[in-house]
Amino acid sequence: MKYWPYLFVVGLFGLFACNNLLTRGMFMDGLIYTSVAANMAEGVGSFWHPVYTVTQFPQFYEHPPLMMWLLSLWMRLFGTSMMAAKGYSVAVVLLTAALTVGVWKQLLSSVKCEVISGKYEGFAIDGCRIHTSHLTLHTCTNAWLPLLMLTLIPDVALAAHNNYLESTMALFVLAAVWLVLRGKGVGWHLLAGVMLAAAFLTKGPTGLFPLALPALLWLFGTRKGFGQAAVGTLAMAAGLAAPMALLWFCVPDAQEFLHKYFENQVIGGSQVLVTSRTYIVKTLFSHTAVVLVVALAVVLFGILRKSAPWRPTRDSWRRFGLVFALALCGTLPMMVSTKQRAFYLLTVFPFVALAVAALLEPLARHMEKQLQRPAMTVATVAVLMAAVITNALHYGKPGRDKAMLHDMDVMAAEVHDGELVALAPELASNNSLHGYWYFYHRVTLDANAQHRHLIAADDVADTTYIEVPLPTEEYRLYRLLEE
Repeated sequence: MKYWPYLFVVGLFGLFACNNLLTRGMFMDGLIYTSVAANMAEGVGSFWHPVYTVTQFPQFYEHPPLMMWLLSLWMRLFGTSMMAAKGYSVAVVLLTAALTVGVWKQLLSSVKCEVISGKYEGFAIDGCRIHTSHLTLHTCTNAWLPLLMLTLIPDVALAAHNNYLESTMALFVLAAVWLVLRGKGVGWHLLAGVMLAAAFLTKGPTGLFPLALPALLWLFGTRKGFGQAAVGTLAMAAGLAAPMALLWFCVPDAQEFLHKYFENQVIGGSQVLVTSRTYIVKTLFSHTAVVLVVALAVVLFGILRKSAPWRPTRDSWRRFGLVFALALCGTLPMMVSTKQRAFYLLTVFPFVALAVAALLEPLARHMEKQLQRPAMTVATVAVLMAAVITNALHYGKPGRDKAMLHDMDVMAAEVHDGELVALAPELASNNSLHGYWYFYHRVTLDANAQHRHLIAADDVADTTYIEVPLPTEEYRLYRLLEE
């Protein structure tokens, strides 16, 4: 069956994501964005006036609102449960895979499958003469290959259940790249610029790096003429600037939001000392080490065996250089800020996967018959079954923050949904604790005032509270004596 490699990738991805995919836990950042989206879905807050809790970000200007608004639309259809929220993440992953395949096909579309005298790209084909300028998904493109490389990058499976802003931004970035590769006309580049405006409204300026693509296409010789590259870049910039200017000058709420976002996050956030400026570059190479090592091994074996039919071709190297240079364009500008995280690279990882796949594509074509053997079928079925079973076993379990979720469930029998609960000062910065209580029970935690209940990690010095005896593991619940 020609689709076995794709099903194998699906099963492998399910295995890598099983620890958290169908569980109740979520990373702190994603939990906040999901809560903001749930508020929007329930009529609390709006696109330009997103709301978290009354004590934490009552006006959420930390990030642009597009992803949270899209998630709120999803939640209006499927509910505000954790499974619905993670369903959005899975949908984003599927769209990312589709767009990655689309970009891959465009990368290969310039290759002409021309076989004369029994040779094509080093492959011996007896008595065959082919003239075509289009490659089909199965016979020549091996679109499963970049998907496999993407799956082997650990952060991608992690993103499938954490609702990172970068995951949604990657969709618009990939769409912009696809549009530029798809057509050489100004109109295509204008549409690509609009996609970059959507990327900006999802996570800010880190998604604008495809502006470099026209110049890279010229540098790597896939399109002739510096003038064409300059026109393409200007068209993309116009497509980006037009909707942003329209929002700025015609929508007062948008202007207010964007002003506060730049002031608080872009300018203020860039001064936050979190790590070294080189962290993001080191992370790019360390987190993609598996796929890079595979590519390096194939290249080295190809050098040692000069007659090997699966050696990377000149076109392979050209595509690798083009796409990897684009990945670097998305990484290096982040060094301006010391506020860096590994998941910031989620918009870059698809291009690393595409670059590596470009080097491995001749090998994949060489192994095409082997991939159709019964052993591949057995391996695919085994991986798919393992993925289904492991995810089913994890369904509804904590996944992460086990003690926190356990204690919240126990305390929820005493605390009413929607209640305002006091929080011990030492827990004030525990954003996951805030997030879980608000998402699951709409309970707002307040570290600055006294309320009917108090959550703490240790004994409380305030004698106006008495501990409620509960079988908790990490946290304690207290109640006012007058109650």
